[in-house]
Amino acid sequence: MADEPSTWAAAWTAGRLAGRRLLGRAVGERDLQLGEQLTSQLDRMKGLAMKVGQIVSYLDVPLPDEVQEQLARLQTGQRGMPGDEVRAVVEAALGMELEAAFEAFDWEPVAAASIGQVHRARVDGRAVAVKVQYPGVARSFTDDLRAVGRISSLASMASAVDGRAMVEELRRRLTEECDYVREARAQLAFARAFGDDPEVCVPQVLTHRSAGTVLTSAWVEGEGFSALEAEVDPVRRNAIAATLVRFSYRSLLQLGVIQADPHPGNFVFPRPDASRPAGSVAFLDFGCVRALPLPMVDALREVVAAVRDDDRPRFRRAVVALGVVGRPKKFDYEHFFAVMEHLHRPLCSPRFSFDKAYVREGFALNGPRSPNARTIAMPPAYLWVARLQWGLWSILARLRAEGSFRPVLDELLDGPVVPPSLDEGFGRGASSPVGGGA
Repeated sequence: MADEPSTWAAAWTAGRLAGRRLLGRAVGERDLQLGEQLTSQLDRMKGLAMKVGQIVSYLDVPLPDEVQEQLARLQTGQRGMPGDEVRAVVEAALGMELEAAFEAFDWEPVAAASIGQVHRARVDGRAVAVKVQYPGVARSFTDDLRAVGRISSLASMASAVDGRAMVEELRRRLTEECDYVREARAQLAFARAFGDDPEVCVPQVLTHRSAGTVLTSAWVEGEGFSALEAEVDPVRRNAIAATLVRFSYRSLLQLGVIQADPHPGNFVFPRPDASRPAGSVAFLDFGCVRALPLPMVDALREVVAAVRDDDRPRFRRAVVALGVVGRPKKFDYEHFFAVMEHLHRPLCSPRFSFDKAYVREGFALNGPRSPNARTIAMPPAYLWVARLQWGLWSILARLRAEGSFRPVLDELLDGPVVPPSLDEGFGRGASSPVGGGA
């Protein structure tokens, strides 16, 4: 559409904001206006642009804090589909009238994100969340990535990163994210894997009300991330941090399958009661799930074990196996050890307190002044590992969390790698709700 903002317009707005911060200018009314403009542009564009905006909203990138607060609205979205479009998508996907599929359906979305929006509804007397995909969003990803692909080769000229391979990785993952049948299977797999963890809630999937562009899950009542940030009880914040770390690193180091989109809009935090421990977290979105190659999982385990034990020869072997040494003769292993020591410090310390200074130190170590800026490679799957790790630490810094995470790491490294199956439980005649606690 002619009046839709372009990718370049959003990039121009973001560039102006970043430039003002890098120049050390104080945040003023103009910055807030530009932040509002950027948020509106990304929210209207949906697709790839909005997903980038969501990532920016929880990472400490060079945008004013006030602007990042505005961008945080993208975690739940502002603009949704009109009711007639919602009806058309639901009925086409499920093959029945919407009123036959749901006893009640709230037409006002509770969340509108980059690929679809979520409505509250009722099935068989129970509250459910119905995720409805935007029409044409898969095509918009293709168009956006085509534009990115034209300049991707520039990354290869300035570094050891294969730009085209990275774009292809994005294409594959975003294509998968538009397939709600695959997401349902991933959600079922995580529910099975964490079924014995009382603080991890993976909502039940209603397979008989789900299809390629509609996903229905049990409704989970709880608070959003902004309410948790304001939580005055440090005990609850720290318990939730422990759950997030356990879920993320068990996924990474034991399952080898990660929920690679840790932005705060994908979590709900039930209030503790007789049936819910203080650290309860509901994990809501399994669209961006990456199964890692087993050799990469083994190498990741070796890297963190070598950092924990301060074993330089073991670290060097693990880094080579991980595939991040793009130009061996110029690669600075000591600097990369410093990067990995910083990244895994919360897991290796007896006790660790998160703050924004820790996160910013990490970005500085990986910045353009790094001696490995042009020598480090990025295996495509590692993109999601880095996103998970740095994203998680950014979230915990916002929570001002602290805790002792070393026992979690030791237990995971002592145990075997047990990958779950992502191909079970959906599309095989199942007609009843399946999943984790709701």
